Amino acid sequence: MEDPSRRSHMKVLFDVNVIIDVWGKTEDFAYSFEAMDVAIVREFELCITASMTPSIVYLLSARKLMSRKKAHEVFGNLASLVDILDVTESDCLRAHETLQGDYEDDLIACSAKRNDVDVIVTRNKRDFAKSPVPALTPEEFVSAYKPVDMEYELVEF
Repeated sequence: MEDPSRRSHMKVLFDVNVIIDVWGKTEDFAYSFEAMDVAIVREFELCITASMTPSIVYLLSARKLMSRKKAHEVFGNLASLVDILDVTESDCLRAHETLQGDYEDDLIACSAKRNDVDVIVTRNKRDFAKSPVPALTPEEFVSAYKPVDMEYELVEF
C-alpha cells in the first residue's frame, strides 16, 4: 500500500468534533486548529461528508457556541474551505451491513473510503477503530504532517 504522506496530494477528512472545535473555539481548539492549518499549508484536500453538515450546523448553535444565524454563516465559510463529499445509497447500505459501532461514523467511513480519503482526523479514534480509512487524532496528524519549519505560539483571544 502506498504511503499517502509521500504523495503530493492527500485527501483529509475532518470529523464533526474537529470542525466543532475549530469553528466553535472549544477547549480542544488548539490541536484541531493546528491540524486543519497543517493540511492547508501542505495543500492537502480538506473534506467533510454531506451527512456531517446538519450535525455541524446544529451542534454549533445547540451547544450555545453561537447563534443559529451565526452557525449558518460559519457553515458558509467552512463550505468555501472544504470539499463536501457525497454520501450514496451504497454508502448507507454498506454502513448498515458492516455496522461496527455508531452508524453515523460508519457512514462517514464508508463515504471516505469510496471517495479515496487518505486519513480521517478525529478526536474519537475508537469510533473509527475498524474503519477502512485510517484515523488520527489532531495531535497525531500534526506530529505526522507538520512541516519541520512550522511553529505555533498559543495566543489568548
